[in-house]
Amino acid sequence: MEEKTDLRIQRTYKLLKDALIDMLTEQHFEEITVRDLCARAMVRPATFYKHFGDKYELFTFVIKELQQQFHRENAVKYDLKRPQTYYVGMIDQTFHFIDQNKVVVTNVIKGGSSQILMDLLSEQIESDVLREFREDEKRGAIMPGKPSLLAPMFTGALVYTVKWWVLHDCQPEKQEIIKECVRVFNIT
Repeated sequence: MEEKTDLRIQRTYKLLKDALIDMLTEQHFEEITVRDLCARAMVRPATFYKHFGDKYELFTFVIKELQQQFHRENAVKYDLKRPQTYYVGMIDQTFHFIDQNKVVVTNVIKGGSSQILMDLLSEQIESDVLREFREDEKRGAIMPGKPSLLAPMFTGALVYTVKWWVLHDCQPEKQEIIKECVRVFNIT
């Protein structure tokens, strides 16, 4: 969301985002209707459709918002001299987010629309990772390999490890998963 966006629009986006996240603690994504979402957010359906084509576009918007939050929180941990810290931070923050939002993430992953939602999530993360790989390349601190190939590999490994972890009731412990991801990616 841009700084210049009208405050009313920002409020509408926040209400819809919060309503979607709140509803995902109670039910699977495919059970949520735009009408129910609007009622929870106290936003008219016409207003919803003025900004989003459907609930999948809203879901994509929420993912982008969460990514921006990730960047704000992870910026402190990112050491430009060691770009690998970005990827370690991404893994850590991803599992931290899931640990804090187990019910929402479980309802997304175990729902009937999980593949569509996982694809949307993967696209957003891959775009973010590819941009970061290219920034690393500009700084002369690249990961070995071709960024356009490494980004989907990193993203796929991360997203499907998360899915596996959630489907196994978040076992083993988050720290063990993070440690293993770091070891496998060899990014310390």
